[in-house]
Amino acid sequence: MTGDFQGYTVPDMKAVFAGSFDPPTLGHLDIIARAAPLFSELRVLVGRNLAKEPLLPVGDRMDLLKRLVSDAGLGNVVIDSWDGLVAEYAKAHGCDVLLRSVRNMGEIPYEQMMATYNRKLIGGVETVFLFARPEFADISSSAVRELVAWKRLPRGLVSGLVEKELEKRYGPLLQD
Repeated sequence: MTGDFQGYTVPDMKAVFAGSFDPPTLGHLDIIARAAPLFSELRVLVGRNLAKEPLLPVGDRMDLLKRLVSDAGLGNVVIDSWDGLVAEYAKAHGCDVLLRSVRNMGEIPYEQMMATYNRKLIGGVETVFLFARPEFADISSSAVRELVAWKRLPRGLVSGLVEKELEKRYGPLLQD
């Protein structure tokens, strides 16, 4: 089955792009914008990372992503949250694909392992990888959180909207 979307003929497949998005970075937004035309629906799933102390509450991350996606005109992107396994979310929402972004080759072994686990958990779900553009390959939410803790935030890591939200919460963030 196929469908037309913004001049593309795409398979009628739904994908899930999961992450903590704490905070959403320009790298996240680039992957979302590049992936949206490839699927009939892209579900951006804001999750909880048990290993990380959150900078922003889940609801606030969702609100930021909704505004950013709306501003980008991405009508087939749905922002949602889930507190559980991504593969189970995919099954519950009829998604065929788990979308993962890869910033560098060092991430491949971990992502390959996770793809194998997800396939074992939910038969029929495939993992598709999009590589980060070089200008975004060094951006991570973890690095942004650490920089914010030190009251620093170089330009080019997050959107203006996210920068304003972080400054509203944490005070002025000195630029380089």
